[in-house]
Amino acid sequence: MTSMNTPRPQRIELECGPVSALDLALYAAASGDHNPLHLDADVAKAAGFERPVVHGMLTMAFCGRLLTSHFGVAALRSLSVRFLGAATRGDRVVLRGTLTSVDKEGVAIYELAGHNDAGQELVAGSARVSAPAHKTAP
Repeated sequence: MTSMNTPRPQRIELECGPVSALDLALYAAASGDHNPLHLDADVAKAAGFERPVVHGMLTMAFCGRLLTSHFGVAALRSLSVRFLGAATRGDRVVLRGTLTSVDKEGVAIYELAGHNDAGQELVAGSARVSAPAHKTAP
């Protein structure tokens, strides 16, 4: 974790996956999104996909993990993404955050981008991250 006086990394990265059928089933159970496009290979094929599609919100959750794994849960102030493509079961989701600025309150702005193994863009967006002012004793 960073403190207010510690420089933030210019670039952060996280690789998630390969996304498994179990990952999709667990996300479906947790989110209540049981759309068969995410769970059934035949339905996905009928819709034009080679494999079941990763939930868009799971991909967004991976973006949240990118940030919280580097800065902690309390540091994330906002997260905004737009979906550019769809990952499918078996894909790795590779996420990157690039520091673009730090405001006078010490809130860092990161530009976000994510792609799959084939290089297809999946998400783009931004996040605001602030370092905790102090740590609390355990």
